[in-house]
Amino acid sequence: MTLFLGLFEWFANNILQKPEFFIGIIVFIGYVLLKKPLYECFAGFVKATVGYMILNVGAGGLVTTFRPILAGLNDRFNLDAAVIDPYFGLNAVNAALENIGISTSWTMISLLLGFSLNIVLVLFRKLTKLRTLFITGHIMVQQATTVTWIVFFLFPEFRNLTGGIMVGILVGLYWAVSSNLTVGPTQRLTGNAGFAIGHQQMFAVWLTDKVAGKLGNPEKNLENIKLPKWLSIFHDNIVATGTLMLFFFGVIMTILGEDYLREINPAFTATTSFPMYIISQSLYLAVYLAILMQGVRMFVA
Repeated sequence: MTLFLGLFEWFANNILQKPEFFIGIIVFIGYVLLKKPLYECFAGFVKATVGYMILNVGAGGLVTTFRPILAGLNDRFNLDAAVIDPYFGLNAVNAALENIGISTSWTMISLLLGFSLNIVLVLFRKLTKLRTLFITGHIMVQQATTVTWIVFFLFPEFRNLTGGIMVGILVGLYWAVSSNLTVGPTQRLTGNAGFAIGHQQMFAVWLTDKVAGKLGNPEKNLENIKLPKWLSIFHDNIVATGTLMLFFFGVIMTILGEDYLREINPAFTATTSFPMYIISQSLYLAVYLAILMQGVRMFVA
C-alpha cells in the first residue's frame, strides 16, 4: 500500500501537474492502441510534449508583451481591456487556478474524463445519435482548463473529485454535441470528406450554415473575387500578423505616448527611440504568435 501511494504521489506531482507530459503520455498510449511502431509512439510523445511547451512559451510571451499596453489603457483612460484570444486566455486561466490554490492536475483529470465520456457517447451512437470524437488536443486543454476554473470559482465546495467529475461531464457533452452539429455543414462543404470540426466556433459553424444559404449571391464567392496583386503578400501569415499588429498596436501606443510607456515598461530603454519601440513591440506580438502556432502544429500533428 505504501508503494502504491508513493507511486501515485509521484505520478500526481510529476505528470498530472505537468500538462505537457500528461498530454504526451495520452498521445503515446493512443499510438500504442493504433499499433504503431515503438519509434512512432516515441516520436508522437516528443512532438506532443514539446509542442505544448512551445505553446506555453508563445502564450507567456503574448502576456508579457500585452500587459504594459493593457495596463496603459486602464491607467490613462480607465478602460478595463482584455484580450479575447484563447491562447492568451489559457495562460490567464492557469494563473487564476493557481491563485485559488488549484493545481493543473484537476484540469488533466477533467480532460481525461470528458474525453472518455465522448468515446462512450460515440460507442453508443445508435442511442445517442452522436458520431463525432473531439480530438483537437490543444483546444481540449483550453476548454477543460477554462471550465475547471469556472466551476471551481463559482462552487468552492466542489474543489475536489466531485468538481472534477462535473467538469468532465460538462466538457465531454460539449465536445460530443457541438462537434456533431458541424457534421452536416462540413460534409456539404467538402463533398462528404468524412470529418467534422472540433474547435472553438462549432455553434457558429452550425448557425452560419443555417443562415448563410438565405443571404447573398452564391455565384459571388471567394474563388470568383479578383483582388489587387499586391494583396498576395498577406497570404503569408507572418506578414499579415505583423502588419495588423503594427497598425493596431502602433496606434494604441502612439495614443498612450512615449513618456507614459517609458514610465510603465522597463524594457523601453533610454537609448531606444519611440518609433523603433513601437515597431519592435508590435512585431514581437507576431513573433510570439508564430511561436504559438508552431507549438499548435506540433501538438495537433
